[in-house]
Amino acid sequence: MSIAEAIVATAVFSFAMAAMISASISLKMSFSATDDYFLGEGDQLRVMDYFNTDLRRALAVGLNSDTATYKGTAYTNNVPAGATKYLTVVIPNYKDDSTTPSTTRFPTVSSDKVSYGSTPIKVSYYLLGNSLYRVEVDPDLLASASRCQPKSIADNVSDFNITDSVVANPLITETVVSISATFAPKFSRSNWTAALTSSTAAARVGTTLGSKIQLRNVFQ
Repeated sequence: MSIAEAIVATAVFSFAMAAMISASISLKMSFSATDDYFLGEGDQLRVMDYFNTDLRRALAVGLNSDTATYKGTAYTNNVPAGATKYLTVVIPNYKDDSTTPSTTRFPTVSSDKVSYGSTPIKVSYYLLGNSLYRVEVDPDLLASASRCQPKSIADNVSDFNITDSVVANPLITETVVSISATFAPKFSRSNWTAALTSSTAAARVGTTLGSKIQLRNVFQ
């Protein structure tokens, strides 16, 4: 093989190897982006499911607070120092977990109001770091019970917001809560890089989702 042939062969081999390495990196990036995208989508669906379920059965709601007042009693959940964006919801205590096995509490009606026991369950959401936590405190259980401990339900959450409004209809006045969560777009390399800088607003366009829930058990 002459020197010219060796140079040409080396150049062709180098080009082929560069193409192979580039294709391998691109496939790995595509796989990682797809995986991150579906993980993020799963987190978003899970968060909305929790919000919607708790708000639809809420007896009282504390917006941007770790306390909710129901029938003149303030119910508070302890949240860690540094936590922000509180949402506290009081929900019916459908089951008596002080017995083994747990028993169902049948509702009682008094003054056109339905009640499940004397003490409801307290649920709080809060943002700590970039994780969204939910804690559900059942009064029938010990404070140290695993069910009463905070659980992270989503990561890479940059913010969540809650607002309420009173809608007056001809027959009824109802309370509506709008809630939204904003996620860092980890599945996009360029947006994720931007999300770590000061341009967070532009980086997170399109990653906010929310819903509007009528509080069926709370009336003004």
